[in-house]
Amino acid sequence: MPLKKKDIFEELKLAIMQGIFKPRERLMERSLAAQFNTSRTPIREALRKLESLGFLRLIPNQGATVNDFSLEDIEALYQVRIPNEKLAAKLSCARISREEIKKLSAINQQFILAVQANDFLSMIAKDQEFHLTLIGLCGNPFLVKIAEDLRLRSYQFTFYFWKEKKYSQNSALMHKKILKALRNHDMGQIESLIESHLTRSKDRYLKYLSQIQGT
Repeated sequence: MPLKKKDIFEELKLAIMQGIFKPRERLMERSLAAQFNTSRTPIREALRKLESLGFLRLIPNQGATVNDFSLEDIEALYQVRIPNEKLAAKLSCARISREEIKKLSAINQQFILAVQANDFLSMIAKDQEFHLTLIGLCGNPFLVKIAEDLRLRSYQFTFYFWKEKKYSQNSALMHKKILKALRNHDMGQIESLIESHLTRSKDRYLKYLSQIQGT
């Protein structure tokens, strides 16, 4: 049975994140349609959606190519992302309720279970849910939109960070520290934790790409 459009998009996104489709690799609609037992129309729609998220580059008459992030691209992305998420977390920290903290704590527990089960998809989903929920509490819809977009732009190379279990375990501990700062409404501490968390992720990506690029 052919996959639904959403499932095709998710399968292609995961394949890029896991490195099954390599940077600069061409994705041909015809071969993907055969692989997913569907017509080329849902494949084309999935590729366009992936392009909008920064996973692919669509070139007229040439098809889709997996984006290749340079070290400079990642530095530039995090140069914008870190201060945005720090501000969002600070604003959320000032106004967060006990019930909202309980919600974040429950999400982190689900994240921890995913880490223990080595469930890659759930780890990614629950980590994203934790941070997007925190960002969404800031009360500034413009800031939320920017922060969410920057997180999506980082999605493609997220796999590099989660490949080793120790990093996901460290993230669970960092989430607990963030929750403690939220309970104390410690805005200075929450900014410091977010910066440390994201800087460590960025450095991990840069180290991995430096190795595979031979720089």
